[in-house]
Amino acid sequence: MKRVLFIDVRNAICSQMAEGWFNHLAGEFARAESCGTMPAPYISLRAVKVMSEVGVNIARHTPKGISQNMLNQADVVVLIGKGIYPHVFAPNAIWDLNDSPDLSLEQLRELRDRIGEKVKTLIQEMRQAHQREIDLQLQLQQQLLNEYAIPL
Repeated sequence: MKRVLFIDVRNAICSQMAEGWFNHLAGEFARAESCGTMPAPYISLRAVKVMSEVGVNIARHTPKGISQNMLNQADVVVLIGKGIYPHVFAPNAIWDLNDSPDLSLEQLRELRDRIGEKVKTLIQEMRQAHQREIDLQLQLQQQLLNEYAIPL
């Protein structure tokens, strides 16, 4: 199973939404986790509210600090926002999103939907890459069989 790590500064809004969307949409294909470089004491209740409006429950999520173990286990690392230096984490993607705690509910809904679209695209790209890996393995196996087959 592939593992995705969403990193932002506070781990209170965007990265929590991304984790929620990803785990809701990816099924058994992959799992996501989120963390922050300076985690907030609690997740945004307004983020919980707007995610619940689309059937994604993040009410039990809690902000977590980043750890080396999280980075080691991640197949894909996504940085969210502008407050993180990319060279520290070698991300696969950087999403420039505003997760200011001052956003209105309508702005949070727009942010939620934008994150949802980005997550859908990420899952699609990961599935395509996974299928290419499988196809390549099958091709290599077939080449080996053809090369080393002993005729009867």
